[in-house]
Amino acid sequence: MRAIGVERTGGLDALQQVTVPVPEPGPDELRIGVAFAAANWSDIQKRQGIYPDPVGYPVILGAEVSGIVSAIGPGVRGLAIGQRVAALCGPRLLGGYADAVVVPAAYVLRLPGDLPLDQAAALPLATLTAFHLLHTAYRIRAGQVVMVHAIAGSVGLAVTQVAGMAGARVIGTVGRPGKSGLPRRMGAELVIDRSSEDFVERALAFTDGRGVDLIIDSLGGEILPRSFDALRFHGHLINIGEAAGEPDFPVRKKLYERSTSMAGFEVLHAAPGSRTWRRGVRFVEDAVARGRLRMPVGAIFPFEDVAAMHAALEGRGTSGKLLLAVGGGSPA
Repeated sequence: MRAIGVERTGGLDALQQVTVPVPEPGPDELRIGVAFAAANWSDIQKRQGIYPDPVGYPVILGAEVSGIVSAIGPGVRGLAIGQRVAALCGPRLLGGYADAVVVPAAYVLRLPGDLPLDQAAALPLATLTAFHLLHTAYRIRAGQVVMVHAIAGSVGLAVTQVAGMAGARVIGTVGRPGKSGLPRRMGAELVIDRSSEDFVERALAFTDGRGVDLIIDSLGGEILPRSFDALRFHGHLINIGEAAGEPDFPVRKKLYERSTSMAGFEVLHAAPGSRTWRRGVRFVEDAVARGRLRMPVGAIFPFEDVAAMHAALEGRGTSGKLLLAVGGGSPA
């Protein structure tokens, strides 16, 4: 079968189409004939060789997919061959840029019959991340104000919707003009363009000087230390990435200025298969079925144009999810 592999880390030319055997599921696993694979920032980092966790090369990239179940291993319950699903690509979040991928059953989302497979591929990572950010790593409450950096990205859009379902108010930041429309349509009350506005001043003005309750930061760099100034006293910041670079600042001093707190977050630490994880899966499946949670697709790229997809994601000019069209989702 076809796959997009990285043997040696580097630029866009590190992405190579290869031929590999069709994988077979083991106990508690299933195989998905991939219709669409989504692009994530972790794919960029793994291609470049800067992903925070160890990665053994060569690898097949791709953290999340949609498609059709084509084989089932022993012990799998509640899923059937021919069923339409979306999934995270296992504990290593690899393997989705391929005609087929094997994943643990715990990583699968069941889809309503009317949801197109392209939209389904955009869901798993962002929506499960948003749920566990707000309901596992934090306990969001009605009336609280959440600020999300990079709010026009997939996690930002998902956090906006999940926070809104809890009765929270959402504001966010973007890095350039023209990216505020989609977050606003998803429920954000204020979108701040960091290229022309001071996000701390705007956040404090929005909260009448009090500061926001929670900040979700995926940028790091110079954005992270300034974010503490936008928090209320005893407010909380959760960092989920360093797309703007590794921050270098006196964390302890910043925390003491407003008695704030900070945490890091990784979605798979919610323990796939656990009661906590299943609660998130049920939430996402139900919200998607009811039409209350969706993830806009920014663009779909042919399988052969995977480098163009990575270039578009790195350019940070897109909103919504970027997808790789792999196949029709038919069984591999």
